[in-house]
Amino acid sequence: MMKNSLDAERKEIRSNNIALKKRKFDYRRWMPLYLLVLPAVLIVILFSYLPMTGILLAFKEYDPKGGILGSPWAGLYGFYNFVEIFRTPALVESIWNTLYMNAVSLVLGFFAPILFALMISEIRLKPFKKVVQTISYLPHFLSWAVITAMINNLLNDYGMINSLLHTFGAEPVYLMKEPGAFLPVYWVTVVWQSVGWGSIIYLATIAGINTELYEAAAIDGAGRWKQVIHITLPGILPTAMILLILSVGSLFGSNFELVYGLQNQVAWTMEVISTSTYKYGIGGSTPSTYSLSVALGLMQGIVAIILTFSVNALSNRVAKVSMW
Repeated sequence: MMKNSLDAERKEIRSNNIALKKRKFDYRRWMPLYLLVLPAVLIVILFSYLPMTGILLAFKEYDPKGGILGSPWAGLYGFYNFVEIFRTPALVESIWNTLYMNAVSLVLGFFAPILFALMISEIRLKPFKKVVQTISYLPHFLSWAVITAMINNLLNDYGMINSLLHTFGAEPVYLMKEPGAFLPVYWVTVVWQSVGWGSIIYLATIAGINTELYEAAAIDGAGRWKQVIHITLPGILPTAMILLILSVGSLFGSNFELVYGLQNQVAWTMEVISTSTYKYGIGGSTPSTYSLSVALGLMQGIVAIILTFSVNALSNRVAKVSMW
């Protein structure tokens, strides 16, 4: 009897699947949803895909008279501009500066939110915990233009820091005239702006860990430190790996607003890929620099894609965590 009933159910399911396949899709039924999505699709096409035709400049010698399509192709089978990037000392230096700055920023930006989330989760006084969280989130909502203005007002020769030092009779510190102070200020600013907002995901993940694990560990005699090591950190590991994969793509990128806003004519003159692209492309003295800047930007995007796919594959093999 049971076998006959199972056979009957299988036949019914099979017949229903066949009927669904033969059924024609009713486009008119879903037309309101298509019309709702249409503006977003048009915006993406107009502002994201059509401008990508400018990538052709990376393989051409730009001529303002001929435009993008009418400009002649560059030498070396169109790859002359990419070779020229590595022949230009200023561009090579900007590439190295970008990699070095972002490598340190990636390490600091990866571990700082985790440590901050762990500290926040250990706070037992709820009012104080909410105040700390709120204060740490605020810098995320400030634009980089505002942040650079704040830094300039704090660190310039007559800024707030030097005014306080003068009030207490100490010698002023002219950080904006010290070339070696640029990178520490950059890294501190990046961490300060992102640590609070970046900890939100980790706090949510920590809140989702089964509390019975902590209770069982406490019964076995594990202290708070061992609970963090053996329960909390393994619990947030998948989330941390996903965020790391997303962050690695920016290793070859650069924060144009912050770097350009911090630059001055005295000591802070370090260039990165984005500022070099801007100065060569818009401030270039000849039209050929347009093609050079586009080639640099295209190379930056390609390297970011390669890094993202590579780290995703490595994470999938080592930690069994991946985005796809």
